[in-house]
Amino acid sequence: MAKKEHDVRRRRKEALRIHLVSLGCAKNLVDSERLLGRFASVGALVGAPAETADVIVINTCGFLAAARDEARAAISECLVHKAARPDIRILVMGCFGELDADGLRREFPALDGVFGLGQQRDVLAASGVAWPGGEGRLLLTPSHTAFLRISEGCDNRCAYCLIPTIRGAFRSRSFGDVVAEARDLAAYGVKELNLIGQDTTLYGSDLSPRSTLASLVTELDRLDGVRWLRILYTHPAHFGEELVDAYRSLEHLVPYVDLPLQHLDDEILTRMGRHVTREACLQLIEHLRAEMPEMVIRTTFIVGFPGETDVQFGALLDDIQRIRFDHVGAFAFSREPGTPAYSMEGQVPEGVAQKRVEKLMLLQQRIVAEAAQDQIGRCEDVIVDQWDEQSGRWIGRTKGQAPDVDSVTLIDAGENLVHAGDLIRVRITGADGYDLLADLA
Repeated sequence: MAKKEHDVRRRRKEALRIHLVSLGCAKNLVDSERLLGRFASVGALVGAPAETADVIVINTCGFLAAARDEARAAISECLVHKAARPDIRILVMGCFGELDADGLRREFPALDGVFGLGQQRDVLAASGVAWPGGEGRLLLTPSHTAFLRISEGCDNRCAYCLIPTIRGAFRSRSFGDVVAEARDLAAYGVKELNLIGQDTTLYGSDLSPRSTLASLVTELDRLDGVRWLRILYTHPAHFGEELVDAYRSLEHLVPYVDLPLQHLDDEILTRMGRHVTREACLQLIEHLRAEMPEMVIRTTFIVGFPGETDVQFGALLDDIQRIRFDHVGAFAFSREPGTPAYSMEGQVPEGVAQKRVEKLMLLQQRIVAEAAQDQIGRCEDVIVDQWDEQSGRWIGRTKGQAPDVDSVTLIDAGENLVHAGDLIRVRITGADGYDLLADLA
């Protein structure tokens, strides 16, 4: 037996120590939680520091060049530990592994394994443990909130996006499996379920019998213990009236819509392959706000897409000023090999695209600052996430603030007056940048 294998097996008599680095989106985070749950079920010690771990797993994102660079940096950092302790195992998994496993092996020959999506059995085998089966998760979020993945893959095939290449065609999870997992999470103490998928509004369209997102959230709304339901990753082309009805009628579905528009110029939307028009997007937003004036709308935009002119970008800024979104994320177009947009004419210089991002976000900062002033004195329900020693405040979120991607509410309440996971009533007193300031109502 090689010394490397002997050392790992000797330590396993104590407990295999696992350190995990999870990069990328919430969908990746759920994959990481499932992997940790499987490690824990066979007695491994998860959450070990990298310096003392027997196995380091890096769950990567490969969606954009910047994400792949972040993964490379994380791999390089972890391999430093292997130089000091050659018997440690360094494993890479996830989207980057799915996209270019051979390239990663060539670039980092010291890695002990590179795995794509759906290969958690192989990750455990490479760690020296048997496959336990089961679908349990070890949450990496605060215990009162969790992401609930309802679908995998995507059929939209936007011209700039590698997701269908990496994660495959759109596949809904079965209705029963989603509800069963939600029930388990609620029993564990989760009060907030955030539904995720590459396009949540398509949920159930591929099932037999056919189902819908609206019918799913209607069932989830009945679960004991769930106080907030939030839907993320909706597509404007697939946002039907049945879902609008669900927002109007369900008790626990919070008035929050994550609606990635990407642009609001018809020519660019067509080139992007978004299958929606500017007018349809504006009508949907107007309809949502007319039906539910308290509706909070988050969106994202890609600027510098091939062919985008100064005039088209200026018109986008005018629309943003007029619509006044509650939350906006802006990204410079990333030219990804393997996508139709990579070879499109009219590539916008990177510096120009980045300046457009900055200009858009400066506008959004002004909109948010003005909106915050309008909220002063209002009372809101907030879910408490954690105590912040630096500010001496609790960090929480209103119904209009999704975890990880949005601003937060900083609550002046005293360390012992509330606890993480509490749902409390606060009064908005001001703002600090994008974040709201509040005290107990």
